[in-house]
Amino acid sequence: MTLLLIAAALAIVDQYVKLELPTPMWALHHRSDMWFVGSCLLLIAVMPLTRLPSNTVTAGAGIFAGGVLGNLVSASANDRDVPNPLVIGTHSGVAFNLADAFVLTGNLILMASLIAITLRYRDQLDRRAVTNAVRRTIRQRAEA
Repeated sequence: MTLLLIAAALAIVDQYVKLELPTPMWALHHRSDMWFVGSCLLLIAVMPLTRLPSNTVTAGAGIFAGGVLGNLVSASANDRDVPNPLVIGTHSGVAFNLADAFVLTGNLILMASLIAITLRYRDQLDRRAVTNAVRRTIRQRAEA
């Protein structure tokens, strides 16, 4: 429930900013159907993270999902065009929106908190499975 509340609140804030701030025509970014489907799958994929024993993971997943949801709503409402009203520089600069910032922030929080939770519960990991995965990775890199 916490993840959904965070995601909904941040998506609403993102939509408000997109409605209130003008977006230059060059800063509208068209999104593909594959992007749309992939974003929907990401929203589903973060839900099981709430079962982990970490409020930080849940918060990070909520922030990430809020950004994804904000861009999905914008794309749905604008024929797959997502407005990016926050501009750094001129037309050759960077255009983004709050949803983009939420996705990046949520992703960073998720990475850090998932690493922390893995380290905290490392004694519960199946050592043979981890060792085999590492060996597979090393072997694949050597073959490439």
